[in-house]
Amino acid sequence: MIRQSRRLIVGAAGSANSFGTIQSVRERYGKGIFIVAIDPSRRELVASSVLADAFVQVPLARAAEFPAALRDIAAGYPGSAYLPVHDDEIEVAARLAADGSLPSGLELIAPPYDVVRRCNDKWAMHQWLAQHDLPSPETAPATPAALGRMGRAAILKPREGSGGDNFRRVHKPSDLADVDSTRWLIQEALREPEIGIDVFLGRDGRAFRCVCREYLEKRATVATKVRVHEDRALASIAERLARTLPLFGAFLVQAMRDATGQWRITDVNPRVGSGTRMCVPLGLDFAAANLADYWGERTEPLLRPLDGEHYVVRQFADYVTGRSRPAAARE
Repeated sequence: MIRQSRRLIVGAAGSANSFGTIQSVRERYGKGIFIVAIDPSRRELVASSVLADAFVQVPLARAAEFPAALRDIAAGYPGSAYLPVHDDEIEVAARLAADGSLPSGLELIAPPYDVVRRCNDKWAMHQWLAQHDLPSPETAPATPAALGRMGRAAILKPREGSGGDNFRRVHKPSDLADVDSTRWLIQEALREPEIGIDVFLGRDGRAFRCVCREYLEKRATVATKVRVHEDRALASIAERLARTLPLFGAFLVQAMRDATGQWRITDVNPRVGSGTRMCVPLGLDFAAANLADYWGERTEPLLRPLDGEHYVVRQFADYVTGRSRPAAARE
């Protein structure tokens, strides 16, 4: 029997990642979970507020006021599990937990701070991957000398940040003359298509599952058309990464091929992706499996075997989040 007393706070509620997570919670648990959606935007501008039981507007995660807002939420909804979803929010929450400042009454569902930091710092992650014999593209701080040593065109990408796409190509050292090499990296250009690997590793280390989504179309960095399939080579890479880092629960790895056809890890995200829910119609709900595993429940029914390859196309729905009365009616 599902307990009725569980409370779940879901961060970055305005994102596609959070909306999909809340959908998964509702489909699995119905009203058995009390969901508090939090986001910097107003409630009427956040579609997932329609699915949640409560909504709280909060400052940006990097703002100095965010920890105080989190304390107020913890006091208002004691005994809650807290699932941050945006990269900045995950890092802030993990840092609060690491230094003992996470508000009492909150149970954080996130990786440890050192793992989160490594994932968010692409230079640190590249170095870690190389040290552990995991495939990473040739990468360096964005200096003219580094591009000269690379000897070929490269892409310019931020050292930190999420949701990037269409990175600028740089061809000659002078292209980097005004670039801050502490904030930007150059990386060898890789071959399309990009692959998103949805990954799950149980917290007891026993259950592992992953599936590949080949991005056929993206809109504003969000995959809208994908081919869902399994790949033994990528599964082996993903499992070795998950167990070595280690990174438990559900997360997203992105990969592309280099000029020789070898797979290279381009990003490791300590959370589900914005397109992870595209696998749900195929019996693969990574967001729900993450929470079920956290609560000590079986995950096998949520991560069923994939029969062959499938194509999934994402469409959009409209939600009415509120209504404003005419001015005369408010007087």
